[in-house]
Amino acid sequence: MAQWAGWLAISGGLLWILYAILALLQPLGNITLFTGAQGELLVTNAPAFQVAGGAGGVALTLLGLAVVGVAARYDLPGNAAPHFNSIVPSRFGVAMGWVGALAGALAAATAWLALVLPNGAMHFFGAVLVALGAMLVAIEANGSDEAYPIAAPLFLVGALGMLSLLAQALLPMVTWLLPVYTTLVMAVYGFAWVRFGGLLMRSV
Repeated sequence: MAQWAGWLAISGGLLWILYAILALLQPLGNITLFTGAQGELLVTNAPAFQVAGGAGGVALTLLGLAVVGVAARYDLPGNAAPHFNSIVPSRFGVAMGWVGALAGALAAATAWLALVLPNGAMHFFGAVLVALGAMLVAIEANGSDEAYPIAAPLFLVGALGMLSLLAQALLPMVTWLLPVYTTLVMAVYGFAWVRFGGLLMRSV
């Protein structure tokens, strides 16, 4: 997986941009949640929900695997003495990458099955883990002679991921935060992954 880290980051970033457009700007039709006759949460436009949720889930899977691939490529944590006493950040980061990738796969599956609540939970869970995983791997990379050039860019990618989550959380509560602004923040996060993937490709 190490040799595919750049491609995983680029393809995941592009899919995340597509997800942001489909989920928030809704060019395929309005996606409105409503409660069914038996109290279940449904959507008015199931095909649009399936496409948007599927794109976001696959994006998270690819980005989670990119985090794992970066750590494998630079052999993090390697044989260096553990940082922060006995805690090695990259080990937690890699674990978060794997679980984030799994959450992305579940998000895609629940989107295709039009399961609204599980889909939202898996999207949020996966997005948090991928962003945090990237930041933890970046912290470990900063202490590596070989990996330190990618430490700052990867940490920035993770920080943008957390900012993207914050923008999504504020969208229903802040009246001036129009969907287009949230889409822009999410697209910047996706573009950051694309640029990071390009950096990895150039450093081969």
